[in-house]
Amino acid sequence: MNYQQKDWLGSWQNFESYLVSTAPAMQACWTQAEEAAKALPMFQAGVKTFWQRACGTALAGPVLGGWQIEAANAQDLRITWLDAAGQPLDSAVYHFTGALEKGLEGKVCAKFETAGALQHPQFRCLLAMPPLPERTARAHGGLLSHLHFQYAAGWTALVGTDGKLSHPMWYPTMCDGAGTLLEQCNIVRAMHHLTCWTELPV
Repeated sequence: MNYQQKDWLGSWQNFESYLVSTAPAMQACWTQAEEAAKALPMFQAGVKTFWQRACGTALAGPVLGGWQIEAANAQDLRITWLDAAGQPLDSAVYHFTGALEKGLEGKVCAKFETAGALQHPQFRCLLAMPPLPERTARAHGGLLSHLHFQYAAGWTALVGTDGKLSHPMWYPTMCDGAGTLLEQCNIVRAMHHLTCWTELPV
């Protein structure tokens, strides 16, 4: 894969925050998503319940609020892991170590690892899909850049000896933290094949 440091830099918000948002527009999106998906077997327990199970970070420790990512040098990333209140949980320099050819969604995923001291060892290894679309896409009406990821204290917890994901249905997700409420709503709408809004409902 073609790792580009610039693609990862900036503020990232955990998609889980969309699930608990009290914004009327976001709540309206979820209501419409529930209606649109109610006939699909995978959503029998409700779309928010499904996504909480799939994207939940509490499975691996504290619920995440997001990341703040900066350039540590020409190649490496300094990732600050944030809690649900936006406070730092841990911060370390991560080195890109290669790619997993068939990762989340069966796509190529980047592998990052830190040798730094951590308060939370589960942040040692990070597997992540490259952010899509590019951050600049939102300036032209595109969706917010977002990515799926997994993390653990060691690679054996993420990838089996057969090279396959140990937990293929675990999909923690980060979205561009610069997104407006409208852009956040359109992520939810796009996920459920609803027409994206051009403006927030009154």
